[in-house]
Amino acid sequence: MKGFMGLLKYTMMTTALVLAAALPARAVVNDSDLGMHLRGAVGGGAVFMGYNDYGSTIGDVGTGSGAMFNASAMLAYKFIGVEGNIFVGSIGDLEWDAEVLGTKHTYTSNGSGSYMNLDLKLGFDLFREEGDMGYTFIFAGPRYWRMDRKQDSYEVDGIVSHVDNTQEAKGAGWTVGFRDFSTIGPNDGFAVVLQTGLFAGTAPVDKLKWNNYTSNKKVDQSLTIGGELALGVALQNIGFSVVGGLRTEANVSVFKDPTTDDESAFGLGNAMFFVEAGLMF
Repeated sequence: MKGFMGLLKYTMMTTALVLAAALPARAVVNDSDLGMHLRGAVGGGAVFMGYNDYGSTIGDVGTGSGAMFNASAMLAYKFIGVEGNIFVGSIGDLEWDAEVLGTKHTYTSNGSGSYMNLDLKLGFDLFREEGDMGYTFIFAGPRYWRMDRKQDSYEVDGIVSHVDNTQEAKGAGWTVGFRDFSTIGPNDGFAVVLQTGLFAGTAPVDKLKWNNYTSNKKVDQSLTIGGELALGVALQNIGFSVVGGLRTEANVSVFKDPTTDDESAFGLGNAMFFVEAGLMF
């Protein structure tokens, strides 16, 4: 966790310095065929993670709190856009309830870790106008992700058992979606911003280590899906914006036993409130 927070602080400082350095060299937004949009966000909320093995009625499917950092850079030429996006989040203690033989129990997995999503996107950057920061980006591209966590204790109804478990997963796939950045106000002036987005695709697990056990199961189905909704303001005369809202996503891989048809699943997701600063030039 300390390593993650150090990386988060360093990345935030670097992003702020880049934005500050770019401001004096700004021009009127979208005044040429070539443009760039930089974004950086911090936030926090809920993390969902778990693995349910074949035939298990309990499973390790828990919810906990976490922090996040998101950064992206998009380069647009006329109506073509290319974007790189990295999302880093923390994973703390996870808790869930399950009923066993008619009795409800509370389970807690104590530990810490982090996860990362890297998205590369190519698409259409549409509805750009000189002096207006608004645009719609329709994209597709590859996604790479990984998760690492150490579990140091396990609780059942408050009874603690100390463990030393490693939980790791990684995978790759693709996503398609859109992000819309709509402005309400005069060009080259103050505007209200509505930012929305939605994506879907598949990014199955290709390596899974759960509580020190490495799984060699083959993925039968996989789905990744997410979206965002944010509201804020923009100073279009300098190409600067600040928005705040909710971003959520989930990535699930399902495994099926070829002989019994029993299913198991691994899932990782989040629901994060965030504040995001952007610079367009």
